[in-house]
Amino acid sequence: MRALKSHLAVFLVVTATLILLFLASQFMANKLQAPSVKSAKTAPVPELAQILSQDQTTRLKGARALAERVGVEEALEIVKDSGLPYTGEGHLAVHQIGFFAYEKYGKDAVLHCKDYFLSACYHGAIIEAATDQGVEVIKEMTERCRSFAPRFFQCVHAAGHAINAMWNYDLPSALTTCDNLYETDTQFPDTLTSCHNGAFMENLFGVHDWGKDKVTKRDWLSEDPYFPCDAFGEKYQKGCWLNQAARIYQMNNLDLTKTAQACEALESNDYRAWCIDNLARQIHPLTESNINKVWGLCSQIGPSNLETCVMVNAISYYSVGDRLLGIQVCNTMPPGVRNLCLEPITNYLAGDNVTKSDKEKLCLSILGEAQYGCLQKIRST
Repeated sequence: MRALKSHLAVFLVVTATLILLFLASQFMANKLQAPSVKSAKTAPVPELAQILSQDQTTRLKGARALAERVGVEEALEIVKDSGLPYTGEGHLAVHQIGFFAYEKYGKDAVLHCKDYFLSACYHGAIIEAATDQGVEVIKEMTERCRSFAPRFFQCVHAAGHAINAMWNYDLPSALTTCDNLYETDTQFPDTLTSCHNGAFMENLFGVHDWGKDKVTKRDWLSEDPYFPCDAFGEKYQKGCWLNQAARIYQMNNLDLTKTAQACEALESNDYRAWCIDNLARQIHPLTESNINKVWGLCSQIGPSNLETCVMVNAISYYSVGDRLLGIQVCNTMPPGVRNLCLEPITNYLAGDNVTKSDKEKLCLSILGEAQYGCLQKIRST
C-alpha cells in the first residue's frame, strides 16, 4: 500500500502534464483509431470532416481552419462536442487553435483559451509566443495561468516544449533555461519539474516540429535505454524518468512486459516508480475506452504494478476529458485501493472547469464512502 501511495503522489503533481506521450506512442506505433462521431451542438461545421479524419495532418488543418473561421472560443466549444477523441492526437489538433489565439490576441491568448483537451489551447499559445518573442515572454505568459494549479502546470510544461525547440534541441541549454525561469517558484510543488518534463518530452518526440519537414536533430537520444536520464544530475531525474519509459517502449518494439522489466531494473525506488508511471501512460491510448482492456494490458507489466497502472489510467481518462470513465475505472478497484484512486480525481474535480451540478453528478457516480467525501468537497467550494 505504501508503494501505491508513493506512485499516486508522484502522479498527482504531474497528472495533466504527460498527455503528449499518448500522441507520441500512437504515432510511433501507428495505432491511430477512428474517432467515434458525435454531432456538434452548433450549426453545421464544414471543417468537421477534417477534424474527425483518421489522418492527423488533416485534423490539424481542419482545427486551424475552424479557428480562423469562427474564432477561438467558439472553435473550442465545437471541438469539445465534435467527437474528436480525447487522446494525444486530439490534444495536438487543438494546439492549432492555441496557435491562432496567439496570432489574434498576443500575450492575452491564454485569457481566451479553455481547459479542454488537457489545456491544449494554452500549450499552443505559449509555444507560439515563445517562438515569436523568445524566452523572455514565457514567464509572463505562464503567469497568466497561475489561478488554477493544473492549468499552471500545463502552461509551464508547454514552456518546456517551446524552450527545447527554441534551443534547437540542445537539451542542457533548455533545462538550464527552465531552471532560470522556475527554480525559485515555490507556490506549487514541481513547477520546475513540469518545465523539465516538457523539455525532455520534446527531446523524445519533437512535438513542436511535427509535420514541418525539418531534419530531425536529436543529439540527446541514443540506443542506451537509460539515456539521457543517466547523463544529468538528480535535479533533472524526475522530469526525465516521467518520459523515459516511452522511449524504452519503442526500443522494445512496443513490448509492455520487456519495458516494465527495464524499469524494474533501475536501482532507485523513485526512478522505478516514475518509469512505471510513464509506462502505464503508454497503455492508456491502447485501452480504447474499454475498462477490461485497462486491466488486461496493465496485467502485462507485472502483478506488483497492476493496481498502480490501473489508477494511472483512471486519472489519465479524467485528465484528458473523459471524466466519467476515469471514475468508472476507479470503481472497478477493491474498496481500499479504490479510495486511493478516487482521491486525486475528487481533488481535481473540486476545481474543475465544469458546473457545480455536473460535479455533483460525477460525485454520485462514485461507489462507496468516497461518494460522500466527493459531495462534501464540491459543496464546500
